Amino acid sequence: MKHDAEALIDAALRAARAGDWAVYRLRFAELRAGCAGLIESHEDLRQEFETLGAAAPQYDPEGCVAAFESLAGLLRTRYAAELRAVHARPPAPLDLRGLQPPEPIVRIFEALERSPGEPVRAILPHEPVPLYALLRERGYSYSGEQRADGGYELLIERS
Repeated sequence: MKHDAEALIDAALRAARAGDWAVYRLRFAELRAGCAGLIESHEDLRQEFETLGAAAPQYDPEGCVAAFESLAGLLRTRYAAELRAVHARPPAPLDLRGLQPPEPIVRIFEALERSPGEPVRAILPHEPVPLYALLRERGYSYSGEQRADGGYELLIERS
């Protein structure tokens, strides 16, 4: 689940349970804006957001909390599915063939720093044996294989 959405869900639930409806409405609006893409693609989420958006929680606080908890469960399910789909797709490879050393290694580490925790795929002209010790020292694992076109494809992930 995206960290910011999870924080908004928790903040809205805390406000609803405390009866702080101004804060609840603010967090709910932020959550709704942040989930616009999911709402468009999932009818059940759209209906939940519409229902909660039209509710007057101060008149039925228990119902509001229960409905919001239901929405939070749906969001967690949807985000988990979307995150699994994102991580199931391999990252787009960096084609580093044609670069002079140490440029391929420099670019690999720049990519790892840009997206911490995300895997990096690189296409190199040959197996990068000198890179392996540097990766292990920095806490990364790697796997690779020869490509049909003569290059070498490497997948690097945080250990």
